[in-house]
Amino acid sequence: MKRFPIVYVITFFMAGALLAGSCHDKGPESSSETLSVEPASIEAEKDLGSYKMKVISNAKWTVSLKDDAGQDVGWATLDRSSGNGDATVTVRMNENKFKSSRGALVQFKTTGGKTASVSLVQKGTGDSSGEGSVITLRMGSYNLRRAGLDEGDNAWDVRKERLKQSILNCSFDVVGFQEVDVNQQQWLTSEFGPMGYSFWFFSPYSQDGTGSRAQGIGYVSGEFSLLEKHYFWACSTPDVMTTNDTGASGSFKRGGCCVLLQHKPSGKKVFFMDNHGCLNDDCNTAAAPVYVEMEKKYNKEGAASFFVGDMNAGPSTTPGSVYMIYTGHWNDPYEVLPATLRKGCVGTYNGFSSPTGKSRIDFVFYRGNNVEPKLYTCDNTLYGGKYPSDHFPVYVDYKIE
Repeated sequence: MKRFPIVYVITFFMAGALLAGSCHDKGPESSSETLSVEPASIEAEKDLGSYKMKVISNAKWTVSLKDDAGQDVGWATLDRSSGNGDATVTVRMNENKFKSSRGALVQFKTTGGKTASVSLVQKGTGDSSGEGSVITLRMGSYNLRRAGLDEGDNAWDVRKERLKQSILNCSFDVVGFQEVDVNQQQWLTSEFGPMGYSFWFFSPYSQDGTGSRAQGIGYVSGEFSLLEKHYFWACSTPDVMTTNDTGASGSFKRGGCCVLLQHKPSGKKVFFMDNHGCLNDDCNTAAAPVYVEMEKKYNKEGAASFFVGDMNAGPSTTPGSVYMIYTGHWNDPYEVLPATLRKGCVGTYNGFSSPTGKSRIDFVFYRGNNVEPKLYTCDNTLYGGKYPSDHFPVYVDYKIE
């Protein structure tokens, strides 16, 4: 048997011992990391403000800001995303213009996996603790008019500041938008995200639902959690992209999108669906029952239900009309409420030319024994005598038991 010189044997075992030691050192090195943050929670006033957090650590770390659903927060920002050792991190919160408080979590993590967090709560404008059995929500609809279709005072780059002020004045809790191209989707997110809104858009011109010529739903992220979202085409095969609006008025793809939201302060769930109706009358009539069926499919729990949009059909008592199909399932608050509880004008479509509106084709329908409309508004405010869109925004304040 071949024998190794004693010096080689000693060297081999020493090398092995060193190697084993180096392998075991990684565990203690990771566990030796320290990380803590003060304070553990921040309760902020509703006003614009900045708050500091003190990080105590001997390691490299990263920091992020998420809401309770793990989504990015638009109403608060951090002054850094990472650090090394002790440091101060500042969180800046925008003014909370909504009645509900809102919350988020600042999460710190070292490279070795140590974690720490700071809970953020920003107060709202009023008492929205949700301790009672009744809440009031403002549900709305707004056709924004796609960019690139108009010139002069009605061109997108000219009127978008008027539109921004119009949306702010409406102070929607949840809103359905129609005619939102890609640039307008980005504009809504960049302008209103920092104010506390989250958006989801659906384009019926793409099987995956993304792209231009879209409609969408916006909601106050501090007030609601998004539980579900769905989209469909208004035809006999709702899961398949279809050109279902054809005729003398043109050829289009039409569909709807819907969400199930949970009101954070109260825990109540609401179902909200957005529609942009067919321009061709026969197609619009054929498509109407699909929205009823989709509400039944996606609102199985029977949550308070709201159906909004530019329906491209006015009130009609003719049996089988679009309006009669919709109001056979939902209620029209305009007809339910007395004239004293209706604000603004009657016509919702203005064509950039009628300050009192030409026709009522935009609706905010509702359904549910626990839902009661309190005030209807078609906001026909002009800005410097100019229109923010060719439709007026419509919203209804609802009481939900």
